[in-house]
Amino acid sequence: MTHRQRILGAIRGEPVDRVPWVPRLDLWYKANRTRGTLPAEWRDLSLPEIAADLGVGRHEVIPDFLDVEEPDQIADQSLGLVHVRNQPYRLRFRRTERIVERDTSPDGDTYRVTYRTPVGSVTTILHYTRQMRRDGVTLLHTSKRAIESLEDYEVIAFLFEDLEVDPGGRYDAFREEVGDEGVAVAFANVAGSPMHHLLKELVPYDQFYYDLHDHPDLMAETAVRMQGLLRDVVEACAASSAEVVMLGANYDVMLTPPPLFAEHVAPFLTEATARLHEAGKLVATHTDGENQGLLELYVQCGVDVADSVCPAPMTRLPLAEYRRVFGTRPAIWGGICSASVLPDSFTDEEFEAHVDAAVEAGGDMRGIIYSIADTTPPDASLDRIRRIGDRLAAVPCTG
Repeated sequence: MTHRQRILGAIRGEPVDRVPWVPRLDLWYKANRTRGTLPAEWRDLSLPEIAADLGVGRHEVIPDFLDVEEPDQIADQSLGLVHVRNQPYRLRFRRTERIVERDTSPDGDTYRVTYRTPVGSVTTILHYTRQMRRDGVTLLHTSKRAIESLEDYEVIAFLFEDLEVDPGGRYDAFREEVGDEGVAVAFANVAGSPMHHLLKELVPYDQFYYDLHDHPDLMAETAVRMQGLLRDVVEACAASSAEVVMLGANYDVMLTPPPLFAEHVAPFLTEATARLHEAGKLVATHTDGENQGLLELYVQCGVDVADSVCPAPMTRLPLAEYRRVFGTRPAIWGGICSASVLPDSFTDEEFEAHVDAAVEAGGDMRGIIYSIADTTPPDASLDRIRRIGDRLAAVPCTG
């Protein structure tokens, strides 16, 4: 079987010839390339070439958020909007004017972005620091979010209604390039619903909860007006050649507690998942936080993959608990916490025990794709990454 066939088989809960091992290496690679610390034998290799040398599948789930077609498109990260090759669509403003001011200093870049609309303007501020570059980070930090006052909700509602979704984009070329070395996961949206988008990207966290309590009708109306764009994005993904679609990311019991998730995330995520299933797509959602009380909700939403599952001891839930609740659906992509490959964080004995627990939790290995969650850190031990691969290669698939 190819890496692609193994990954898809695992997602579908089917038996595979060997346990899928697909570590996410993009941030590790970017950081070490920037620092000049790639191993000597890999200094002239691309990341896909390194993955091939390691004998692992290509991890093509989370995009390089700096991989845009026009430089100013980076600034739209402050609205939770991206323009990457993983998207089977392009986004275009029709009446909104985007004004980007960039200030460069020895510490990095600061972007001040103003969106002017017929109903008013909002301004955001983003940072891409020197340290972020050294760490391989491609998501900018937004220090000033778009919504600061109640009046800003109208501007955001207009902005999202003003956006046009053009199916196509660069996705087909991306999928062809990945080929059988992995699964080219199509990127739909960073949030699992319009209200989640407001919380995750547009409103400061504390203000979001105050506004939701004090002005629920305004919040609900804004979410409804944002919904059209997200539905258009889902339709573009449904019409694409993608086999797996990523929708929603970064849930956590503190920021998206079960009652909020059930009321404000689950309905849209369930609807979108059903639509993508109708089109023959598998659906992933990025579950890299503290997930107590959320596991059953992921199951109810019908998603096929819980991506970037980071178990204890970095979070509270052991991998065995995910397997108990999920069974094989949703499949788990992850299962090995990133701190385990850092010698300064885990002793050799602790590392081996963690890998043993991850393998034991896998059971018959249906419905699991092992990866380092959320991602392989820049200072990871390559010996430990190889050790995980050797350990998994020796595990029989009994499903």
